[in-house]
Amino acid sequence: MTIATIKYRKNMAYSENQGEEKLRLFAEVDLSGFGIKNIVRALPVYYRKLIKPVGPVRVVYTSYIAGLPLEAGNLTRLEWLIDDTLRKIIRFEHLPEYFFQVKDNAWPIYHPGSELISRYPGGPVFSTGDIASLRVWLADHFKAIGRIQNRRKMNLLYLSPYDLQIYAPFCVLRTLDETIPDIPIFPMADADGVKLIAPIGRQTLSANYAGGKGIFSLYRQVSDIMLFKGQIKEPYEISIRKLSPTDWSKLESQLKPELRTVVYERELNGSLNKVIDPLYATQDLYVVARTNRIGNKVLYIDRDVQSVTQRVGLDLHYYGTIRDPHDIQSLPLMAF
Repeated sequence: MTIATIKYRKNMAYSENQGEEKLRLFAEVDLSGFGIKNIVRALPVYYRKLIKPVGPVRVVYTSYIAGLPLEAGNLTRLEWLIDDTLRKIIRFEHLPEYFFQVKDNAWPIYHPGSELISRYPGGPVFSTGDIASLRVWLADHFKAIGRIQNRRKMNLLYLSPYDLQIYAPFCVLRTLDETIPDIPIFPMADADGVKLIAPIGRQTLSANYAGGKGIFSLYRQVSDIMLFKGQIKEPYEISIRKLSPTDWSKLESQLKPELRTVVYERELNGSLNKVIDPLYATQDLYVVARTNRIGNKVLYIDRDVQSVTQRVGLDLHYYGTIRDPHDIQSLPLMAF
């Protein structure tokens, strides 16, 4: 008998002719047997018919918990696999809240009380009150022992209690103060759709995804808290970074292009190259979108064109892209 109580509901979009493997069911997993007052509402269960049966097995049910694949020839066997996986990852009567990933390995991060706790096998126990600081500590540890070359090589993943799926950050929020860790923004599915969440300190802020525009609502919430704490002096000192081309494409389609651009010159291979970054508007904000060296987007926000242009200049000067923060201007599109 399994510790978890599992029942199913149909995916109403499923049809038999959808292909080899499609989402057929959602498992509802009651975790009270593990001492956890939570029901996983929508663990995906996929189904496929085998072209060639393997002994008595003619169909395969597949699910994923925290990225781990579980496959069985019937639902009863799948339930045992789900239960066994939960036994292995539940600690302190808690599911992991996050996983940190180094190369092909990942380890859980728990939140049993006021502190987030994690341990690399054979290494020290890491404990702190917020995930942004914990990520820095873990990354610095792996860098010190030679497992990674820099912090970017360690990934942080969020485990959603709604569906037990892991989610990489949608983006991060960053100030120019290096003592303040980046704040990761995660997508998360729930019964109302997709949300964006920001773990900041000991609280988690959220906003509806809204095709990506929820990031601006979440940005304001984070900015208000950082202003209150004295971490920033102005509400738009934060940049949005590590936004993937795919996520940017969805967000860009909801912004209004302005008939102006932000223009500057940067040195590349000993010569100056003109860079033209597009300018957009959304509600009462202006947004400049810059592409970084690996193709992700960096967004700058402010209330008027002059201010957001200055934001870009300060950032580029800080990172050594331009020599003077004033070597940047906003020009009308007709100038090109």
